[in-house]
Amino acid sequence: MAMEGQRMNARLERPDTLPALQVLAELGVDVARGLDDAEVATRRARSGENSIARGPRRPLLLLLLDQFRNLITALLAGAAGIAWIKGDTIESLAVVVVLVLNAAIGFGMEWQAGRALDALRDQTRSRALARRNGTAMAIAAEELVPGDVVLVGAGDRVPADLRLVEAAGLMADESSLTGESQSVAKDSEPVGIDAVLAERRSALFLGTAIVSGRGIAVVVETGERTELGRIGKLVRDVPEARTPLQGKLDALGKRLALVVIAIGDDGWMMAEVGITLAVAAIPEALPAVTTFILAFGVLRMARQKAIVRRLAAVETLGSTTVICSDKTGTLTLNRMTVSDSRPAGPDGERALHEVAVLCNDATLTTGDPTEVALIEWASRAGLDLASLHVREPRVAEHPFDPRAKRMTTIHSLSDGGFRWALKGSTEVVLEACAIRAEARAPLVAINDELAGRGLRVLAFAEKRTNVIAADAENGFRFLGFVGMIDPPRPGAAQAVAAARRAGIRLIMLTGDQVETARAIARDLVLVEGEPRVTHARELVGADAHRVALATDVFARVSPEDKYRIVEALQASGEVVAVTGDGVNDAPALKKADVGIAMGERGTEVAKEAADIVLADDNFHTIVAAIEGGRTIYANLEKFVHLMFSHNLSEVLTIFVAIVLGWPLPLLPLQILWLNLVTDVFPAFALALEPPEPGILDQPPRPPTESLVSARFLGRIVWQASMLAGITLATYAWALARFGEGELARTMALMSMVGVQIGQMFNCRSLIRPAIENLARSPYLFAAAAAVMLLQLVALGVAPLRELLGLEVPPASTWLVLALSLPLPIAIVEIQKAIARRSESSAAMPELG
Repeated sequence: MAMEGQRMNARLERPDTLPALQVLAELGVDVARGLDDAEVATRRARSGENSIARGPRRPLLLLLLDQFRNLITALLAGAAGIAWIKGDTIESLAVVVVLVLNAAIGFGMEWQAGRALDALRDQTRSRALARRNGTAMAIAAEELVPGDVVLVGAGDRVPADLRLVEAAGLMADESSLTGESQSVAKDSEPVGIDAVLAERRSALFLGTAIVSGRGIAVVVETGERTELGRIGKLVRDVPEARTPLQGKLDALGKRLALVVIAIGDDGWMMAEVGITLAVAAIPEALPAVTTFILAFGVLRMARQKAIVRRLAAVETLGSTTVICSDKTGTLTLNRMTVSDSRPAGPDGERALHEVAVLCNDATLTTGDPTEVALIEWASRAGLDLASLHVREPRVAEHPFDPRAKRMTTIHSLSDGGFRWALKGSTEVVLEACAIRAEARAPLVAINDELAGRGLRVLAFAEKRTNVIAADAENGFRFLGFVGMIDPPRPGAAQAVAAARRAGIRLIMLTGDQVETARAIARDLVLVEGEPRVTHARELVGADAHRVALATDVFARVSPEDKYRIVEALQASGEVVAVTGDGVNDAPALKKADVGIAMGERGTEVAKEAADIVLADDNFHTIVAAIEGGRTIYANLEKFVHLMFSHNLSEVLTIFVAIVLGWPLPLLPLQILWLNLVTDVFPAFALALEPPEPGILDQPPRPPTESLVSARFLGRIVWQASMLAGITLATYAWALARFGEGELARTMALMSMVGVQIGQMFNCRSLIRPAIENLARSPYLFAAAAAVMLLQLVALGVAPLRELLGLEVPPASTWLVLALSLPLPIAIVEIQKAIARRSESSAAMPELG
């Protein structure tokens, strides 16, 4: 028997394609007796426990060290080290404090990531009824081995991958694995080798649920080799991808490294000057403020029902160019609903409702989704369900048979007769009604019309007899059709339209049939014109890049298919967001640049694999989150504008003073104080800026576009030069009036504080006036007040004044200092006005 089991493992990759008796023979098991204890032990030694392995947890120490792995942090650490060696302990410790605070924030936000495999493991915990030693016994699902005979029934969770041997009215809910919104009829007949996951009727899969009926099956795969286990391996093997922002910040760090090296490479430059320039060039606040801007965006999005699990995903969502959306439970309700009915004859509607309820094993809250939909439909029509069941109790039935495609129930009537209720496929029900060809054609046309709209069509009929043993196949009266579908979520079409206006391409991924997927895509207006639909089987051997770029809807997709589609889109340069709620979505969710899981209906596996979880399962929330992501990026860009113009102005001020032979206008600790005060508080204010008008009407930012483009850099250079020019003018005046020393440096520092506050208002927009909608930005005034107050504290508190090397300026100098704030605003406003006039002229149509 053991040899036969080994032979099966070597030969059978798809046991659902072989006859059940052959599978049993290959496994070497008697279905009536099951395995004995000795054989179970032998097979467990070979196959291992029926569980999914946990992914290795990243040690917390390595996670903490990751927070320091970027060039800007390295430059700051180098500056701190030089200051320490030189004996400037205060400067060194100040930089270290900034580094530690930033690392603590990043570590705190990311330590809980990477638990998808743990949740996947938890989904497999259940018990199974297995035959061993000739007796049916309940055992832990983890103890099952290939060859175990398992008995399944309504309400059971499937404990491993099984091959059915017998089935009676068996229906399984596989939506979490395949995305198929309808329950799947199961039987023991083999399927074709090209059957996709959702079409393998003779197989049951680990983690799915039995909705109705009963069956006997044999275990063919356990643990990592199950379909669910393969998904777990996909999730575990997906590498952690860097976000667009992380890549851009790294590129920025490399440029800064070159600047600092170039500045410090002159042999004539003193060590103190080198440290001063390095501190001025390096944006100490960049890591911390970036984290703050993202964290604030997280809080803002949480109020909009989007819960962010990974901080960097906020910015990535704003750069998204493609959304690959799961259909079931994301764009649709994941609840079958009757959307159309066609009763036959004037009296057919009530009878249609009654037969839909009688020929039904569900209740309003439990059962097969299709049958629940029929119960809800009849209840909404006013039918008294309880009274009907009392008046016409069921006395016999012929359960649904996927081969016969019909179900029949028999009910006793008060007059002693019997009412037969039949539902099934149109062809079968029409055959049972013996309808003539000329009357049959219009009915078939109705069926084709409903099916063409992507509806699942059921036909209904009834007959009345005096005996229960009448012919069950013929003599029925046709009652009509009912069409059902998993309908689009309310507001989903509007959200899709908003995403399209934002320049984002949408691709639907679903386990449903092609026509059902096409119908939903049409209802949602996924694209202009007819959606291009591709069946999953067309991906086999095809150029995945070409197919992914040319398809709007993928139907009958497996977890591997979704992963390949996302991978192909990313290889084409797209920033891909993936939405989903099922176990089958987990690999694609993790592979995507940003994974978005549904919070209400989503499985724990999907939530743990995702970066963002939607608390309301509303696709519209994704659009709001995209607006939030774009706003965060825009605000981050404003801060980068502010920070680099600030820091470059400090570098230019020091560098020009050295070239002119002047004493250093600013000392290292003064610059560190300046950067922390004039960068951090304005950055907080810019982070709280509301979304700019029309932000969703713009196309996504190109993924390859640099955070600091050539045009952007040019703007920074001229504005930094302007800030440095005002500061140097003030310093020159102070040197001429007061001579070299602390007072002249204090005047330079105060002037630099003033121009940098003014620059904060300039950075609100590249083209619009600084005062436009200023009432919506009260935090800017608060930041300006905080910076000025802290600078006054630095002058007024003696210990701090001495630490920074400052001196209180005489009253006669304050007018000169006061001009430092409005002057840069006035200069930049003149430049903006000229730019707006040029753009307006370029946009005017030519005359004549």
